[in-house]
Amino acid sequence: MLLDFFKNKLRLGAICLAAFTLTGCDSFIYDDLDECPSGLQLRFVFNYNLLKADAFASQVKSVNVWAFDKTGAFVWSGAASGDILTRPDYIMETPLGEGTYDFVAWCGLEDNDDFNLATYEPESKDDLEIKLRMLESDGLNISSSHFKSLFNGVVSDVNYIVDPLKPSVMTVTVPLIKDTNDIAVMLTHLDGSPIDSKDFTVTFTYADSYLAWDNAVEPSSPTVTYTPWSTLYGETTAAPVNGSQDERPVRSTLLFEMSTSRLMDRGKAYLDIVRNDDNVTIIHVPLIEYFLLEKGSRFSEFGDQEYLDRRDDYTALFFIDQNNNWYVAGGVYINSWAVVPPQDQPL
Repeated sequence: MLLDFFKNKLRLGAICLAAFTLTGCDSFIYDDLDECPSGLQLRFVFNYNLLKADAFASQVKSVNVWAFDKTGAFVWSGAASGDILTRPDYIMETPLGEGTYDFVAWCGLEDNDDFNLATYEPESKDDLEIKLRMLESDGLNISSSHFKSLFNGVVSDVNYIVDPLKPSVMTVTVPLIKDTNDIAVMLTHLDGSPIDSKDFTVTFTYADSYLAWDNAVEPSSPTVTYTPWSTLYGETTAAPVNGSQDERPVRSTLLFEMSTSRLMDRGKAYLDIVRNDDNVTIIHVPLIEYFLLEKGSRFSEFGDQEYLDRRDDYTALFFIDQNNNWYVAGGVYINSWAVVPPQDQPL
């Protein structure tokens, strides 16, 4: 019995010693053990699109991110670009220790000649304002560039705590919103006859040229007149009929392509198409409202602003009659869907 008693005591002591030595990554017995791993790191995701799929690796070409402490003071910034961003497991390490942080990211600034960041060394988040570069002409602010993709991301109140007795690696996901859009405006004659680009001027007017750190369009944004960066003429042809060897054009179309900054659901943005021979505006429509009419039931799960932020390309097709006026009865096709707003009247 006495022998069994000592065996049990030894067994219990061994269990207690093992439990004690495994409670932390360090101990007073083994001074040369590594400390518990710790660190605050960032992961970037761009799945705020219509497909809900993460397209960060394929679309984002550069990253700039800034961290601010709980007082709002700037404490750290990081940047990355190139092939490293195409890795599906890309993580940005930070040197930040325990604390509460806000993160602001602007992605796509590298080699971007169209958007200008106010400063890369901010004192506060308010300093991280983006401005669209515009040209002044005849009293207008003109932008006619094909924009590179620009993204914004914000994460607030990240509370990072380090536990010396266990690993304390924290990965913060920074979700991105795309702020640049491509708009294609198409004009086609009802009868399919040729249509000439010199006969029309197309512009899109909107006050969205300044973006704040939180991605809001600044109330002070100057109105910008977007003009096409590309104008193309094309003809759709039919197959030979009754053994004929000649193809015949069935419809000709003009395509005007423009890029814009962020679109807002309450923004007053107008598409204007002017007939050049007499300088008459034949089309003047609130294009963002048309985009939201097209949203319909297909994307009813998204709110209006979410839909505009998730979508980054739009098309608008207008029919032109023999007098080069808008054939209003034909309405307009937005993203291949017919939209005939009842409130619209012929100009």
